[in-house]
Formats: sequence, C-alpha cells, structure tokens
Amino acid sequence: MRKILMLGGAYSQIPAIKRARELGYYVITCDYLPANPGHVFADEYAEISTTDKEAVLRFAREKDIDGIIAYASDPSAATAAYVCDAMQLSGADYESVRLLSEKDLFRRFQKENGFCAPGFIVLTKPEELTDAISRIKYPCMVKPVDSSGSKGVCRIEKQTGLQQAVAGAFPFSRCGRVIVEECIESPYNQLHGDGVVVDGKLLFVALGEQRFKHSAPIGTSFPARLDQSLMRDVYEEVSRVVERSGFLCGGINIEVRVTEQREIYVIEIGPRTGGNYVPQIMELATGGDEVDAVLQIAMGEPCTVEPVEHVQCCFQYIIGSDVSGPFREIFFDEYIRDKVACTYIHKQKGEPVGEYENSSGVVGVALLKFKDPEEMENDIKNIKQHIKVLVEE
Repeated sequence: MRKILMLGGAYSQIPAIKRARELGYYVITCDYLPANPGHVFADEYAEISTTDKEAVLRFAREKDIDGIIAYASDPSAATAAYVCDAMQLSGADYESVRLLSEKDLFRRFQKENGFCAPGFIVLTKPEELTDAISRIKYPCMVKPVDSSGSKGVCRIEKQTGLQQAVAGAFPFSRCGRVIVEECIESPYNQLHGDGVVVDGKLLFVALGEQRFKHSAPIGTSFPARLDQSLMRDVYEEVSRVVERSGFLCGGINIEVRVTEQREIYVIEIGPRTGGNYVPQIMELATGGDEVDAVLQIAMGEPCTVEPVEHVQCCFQYIIGSDVSGPFREIFFDEYIRDKVACTYIHKQKGEPVGEYENSSGVVGVALLKFKDPEEMENDIKNIKQHIKVLVEE
C-alpha cells in the first residue's frame, strides 16, 4: 500500500485525510497537537511539528513515504516542499514555495518582474519603524510575512495605532519579519479562490468575491461579478505570476485586487489549498474535485481535474461569534436551512468561544447554494439574521 504523509490534522484537513484513505493510500498524519480531530481518521499519527523540516524529513525517510502534502496549511507548505526536494517526490520545489509563502519575498519578486505590487517596507524588529515611518502611506496593512489565518494582520488608517499594530504582528512571524504595505483600494470585493497547477500551468481555477470583518475573512461567494473580459485578464495575470515564480505543481490559494483603472494586483498566492473548506466550496461551485487533484499530484499520479466551464452561485460562510461564552450551538433559521449544502462545526458544546477576529475564532463553516446572484447577495447581506452562534448565558 502506498503511503502519504499529511502535515496536520485540523478540522479543515479532515476531508483530505478521509479521501486519501478512500483512494487506498496508507495515511500518516503528523503535527505537535495529538488532540487534533483529524488524526483519528488516519492509519497512523506521529507527534512532530510540521514546521520542523529536518524532523519531518527524518520521519518521512523512516516511513519510506510515497508522497507528502501540506493540505490547507500555510506553515507546513515549506516543509512539504523541503521533503519533496530531499526525497525526489512529486511536488513543488522548496525555493518556489518559500518565494510564495513569505510576503516580503513575494513583493520583491513582483517588483523585479514587472507585476503590479503595493509599496512596502520590511521590519526585522519593532524599533526599525522609527526610521521607516516617513515612507509609509495610509491606509496601510501590517502583516507578519509568514503567518496564516489573518493572525497579526491589521489595517491602519493613520499613523495612530501603527506602532501598536507592528508590535502586535511580530509574535505571529516565525522568521521574525513584518511587512507594512500600502492598501490597494478597489471598487470591487477582493477576488479569492483556489487553483491547481500542473507542469507549471494553471489548469483549474475559479475566483469569487471575498467578504471581510475588519481584516478577517468571513467568506467567499461564487461567481465573481466582474465582467468576463476583466476576469480573463485576472486569470491571465495569475497564470503569468505562477509561471514566472517557478511553482510547478499543486494547489494554490489566490487573492487578487483590481483597481478602478483595471490594474490587477495579485495580493497573495499561497502554495497550498485554501483553508476553511475552500476546496469544498470550489467543488460545490464548479464541480471540480480539487481534493482528488492535489492528492494525485502529491502521489505522482495523473491529475484528473478539468478547467472550469461553469460556476454556480455558492457562498462559503466562515461562522464566528460576536460575543464570548460557552458554546451552545449554531442556529440556522428555517429560511436559510434549505440553502445549506454542508456544515462543518469546530466547537463542542460548552467549549469557550470568543469574538471572531482570526482563524483561531472560527466556530464552523457553512457552504450554501443559491438559485441566482440576486438571492445570494440579499442573503449574504442578512446572513447574521439567518445563522447565529448561540452561547450559554
């Protein structure tokens, strides 16, 4: 039986763990959290940090694995690529993954290769802000260069609050760097979705409109409402970035902003599938099975995913609480219930929940399907009336 090492066992990784076993692979999971819920679905678990490249490589060699994947995980993407390089397994190479994973490296790459990119500065310690502050334009975004799940990310409208935001971002950077970059203003919602790259080419991709609460995403709706000509330009620009970066194969998570002048800014290309069940909303909206595709790529097998031909009206809703307290349930009213295609709940009854600010506050995710764009937009506007997190008094 062929073996696949899956880095992590969080809730959003469970669909891939289950599917890998259904495909007949011997599934090994690893991370530093034995209580993570995904491990019970694997054939074997090892308590090894997914960011410890050398430890994971030693374990992978010991187990003589046939493939490795960092499904829906930013922190472990570089580790998977490192192991692929060392063991000559199928997957993207370490340097291209690092280029896409670290925000400051990606911005420099964009500038050097003629792509649209926001102005930015990079800090290696909070004290460096004093000398750089005169070069910062507002509004700006403060981001750890290598964090995930919106942790440490903050939009700053003016100089007041910048120092605090920078100091707050550093603890979330594993490599100890923070980027401060100009906000790219857009008359449209940010574009967001996943793609699958095969032999350096973007084979499968769909982008929807990402919605936010402050700097944290609350969901993505499909399809995007931009005109077809502009969407074609967006896909071509993403393809150019992928090809120039040297990223050869695997899933990618994409964020793009388009200005009023129709300038296309690729904000991020994460070298892994999206979190919060993005592959599942991609399948609901397009019919394309991204999970099978990335597993096939990791195992060196032919990828069966096809280019997207039609996108249905769907919404991935990241459910968070507006108040703190012991979790009781997620309430769906009668109106919305028939539109819910799938629900994933991350909290047990009585478990503490807090106000949603980043991925650590996700209570669950609902995937919804609608008959037309008008119905979808109206329901998204009123989503808090239809889906509520209830806590104990």
